[in-house]
Amino acid sequence: MRLQFNTFHESADSMRIAVALLALAASVSGPALAQEKIAAKAPSTAKAASPAKPSLSQLAAEGDVQAQFDWGQLLLKGAKGVKKNPAQAQDWLALAASNGHVEAAIALAQGFEKGLFGKADMAEAANWWYRAGDLGNETARQRFLSLYLDGQTASVGGPAGVRWLEQQATANDSRAILALGRIYEFGDGIVVDHAKAQAWYRIAALAGNVDAQYRLGSMLLAEPAAWRLLFKDVSREKDNTERDNFYPTRDAAQAAAGNDRWVDIMRPGMLHGEYWLTRAALRGHPQAALTLGEAYLQGRDLPFDLSQAVRWLSVSALAGEPRAMKELADLAAMGQGLFAPDPIRAWVNYDLAAAAGMKEAEESRDKLGKTMNQRQLNRSRQIAADLK
Repeated sequence: MRLQFNTFHESADSMRIAVALLALAASVSGPALAQEKIAAKAPSTAKAASPAKPSLSQLAAEGDVQAQFDWGQLLLKGAKGVKKNPAQAQDWLALAASNGHVEAAIALAQGFEKGLFGKADMAEAANWWYRAGDLGNETARQRFLSLYLDGQTASVGGPAGVRWLEQQATANDSRAILALGRIYEFGDGIVVDHAKAQAWYRIAALAGNVDAQYRLGSMLLAEPAAWRLLFKDVSREKDNTERDNFYPTRDAAQAAAGNDRWVDIMRPGMLHGEYWLTRAALRGHPQAALTLGEAYLQGRDLPFDLSQAVRWLSVSALAGEPRAMKELADLAAMGQGLFAPDPIRAWVNYDLAAAAGMKEAEESRDKLGKTMNQRQLNRSRQIAADLK
């Protein structure tokens, strides 16, 4: 019995030790198994977070030209939660246009025409139409030329604008032809070229444009003098084959004259200039009539002819040209072209020129008035009042 009891206790102790070991194993293996399950459910590779997409304004600031245009349009219209800001819109659109975005240039041109950036500014609109045209937009070119020919912008812009105008002129556009004459005559955006100016003026003049007739006549009449050689023996002149050879200076002509010819001063454009000016003056062009009248009066560009001078100055004065009025007043005060001095006629013309804003005529009128009696002054004032 003693032996059995001891054996029972040894068996019990062994069982308690085994149970304790199992409990310890369970406490250790439980979390490990749970972690293995979690690990089994997790993906093998973790997904990286995507970077934030840059905003339209950020893209514009970084130099994206399309973004600059789109951002400018949003600021101009105030769409998609963006507060309307025309001033900033103008800046962004201008930046895009300067970077070659043609739609931005068109948007600016339209905006300045409609006053979207403040007060309407047709000259600034023309600048952006020119930019869009320079970038290749044909509609923009036509709109720019329309503004230029209508006087909404003072400059043709440069060689590109001249090329567009020449293309339009070849379609027999009289305004474009006349404008090209002025551009080449005065050098607007291009080098002065009087030969080309006269060529364009002549096309318009032949088509009946009175302004072109005046400009062509004025240019021809103002051509510098030239010299030619004539035989001293008049009988030989009929065989002079070099009569129409002109020399630019007297010295050059003298050197070629020899002993049998003499030097004759010549104005190549004189006859043609007179012809075109007369055609324009006959149609009532005041500046053409004034130019003719002064040329005949001075005897420099045309032979002196007082009757012709008075005739054409009168035509110009009746058309409202104050300078012609003063020229006639000067002649009347001195009695030139009349039988005697005519102070009343002179005073009236001075007064009309003064009313047109000519200060010099006002001074001449007042000076003349001091030499006139009251009856003459009253008569002069009455005539002037009737003519105004």
